[in-house]
Amino acid sequence: MKKIFSGFRENIAYPDSSNFRVILQKGCYHIDPHWHPCVEIILPLSGDYQVKTEEETYHLDKGDIIFLHSGTIHELTGSSKGTRLIFQFDVEILYSLREFQSLLFSFPSFFILKRNIKNPTYIAAEKLLLSVILESRRKKLLWEASLYSLVLQLYTLLFRSSALQMQILPGKNPGRITGRQETHQYQEKFLAVCQYLNQNLSSNITLEMAASYAGFSKFHFSRLFKEFVGMSFSQYVTGQRLHKAKLLLLTTQASITDIAMEAGFNSSSTFNRVFYQSEKMSPSGFRQSHAKLKT
Repeated sequence: MKKIFSGFRENIAYPDSSNFRVILQKGCYHIDPHWHPCVEIILPLSGDYQVKTEEETYHLDKGDIIFLHSGTIHELTGSSKGTRLIFQFDVEILYSLREFQSLLFSFPSFFILKRNIKNPTYIAAEKLLLSVILESRRKKLLWEASLYSLVLQLYTLLFRSSALQMQILPGKNPGRITGRQETHQYQEKFLAVCQYLNQNLSSNITLEMAASYAGFSKFHFSRLFKEFVGMSFSQYVTGQRLHKAKLLLLTTQASITDIAMEAGFNSSSTFNRVFYQSEKMSPSGFRQSHAKLKT
């Protein structure tokens, strides 16, 4: 199926009017830096593969799995003797579920699951992706519904895995918590807090409100939040609002003012100032830089 490029953006042409694109790609392959509004999962079945993001180059061996989230600029290179599965699907499939919405705002721009036959998460993920190949080849009745189900199973698996939770919550556990069960309970509590925050980004969420939701005093919550999440409460909320705003800038034609309000900023001027401090460019400049023509 052909790819349609508009500058750095790759517009995916899904076959059969579906929301999925499954490719078994063989031989030498290279594609220059680009991004797309879909999710892309790559699994080298033989040979190796190289993925370069804006910051670093990653080498994938046979069996490694990389999850590239929508809006991530990346460059791909495959070896001449390699074969790899490339699975792309509409990101709206994930955002259609409320539980997923909150966690996706904390999902890293890309995530690599290294091949490890002793890791239950890896074994289950590989099995689901191999099922994707079978379903796309057979195209039996309700094959698209089956792919939809496999995607949901895959991301449920990822969100529950400790490896991904450590990326979503990169902070260190509080020193006073030593028991594995107690640590797990605190992880679940602060994942729930982050979910609550992400679901209410457009509201005027205060530290007091979040502390009350978690059942802690303001002081205790503030300290635990920073230790578990790796940043202060205000840094987290601002970061998630910026993440949501960038997603809206990339995937919609909404005005800057509407995006500012939807992401939870109290004015477009505040949004522009905070966005520039983070990205060193304006929101409109960010949108244009991802759509500009290659030179």
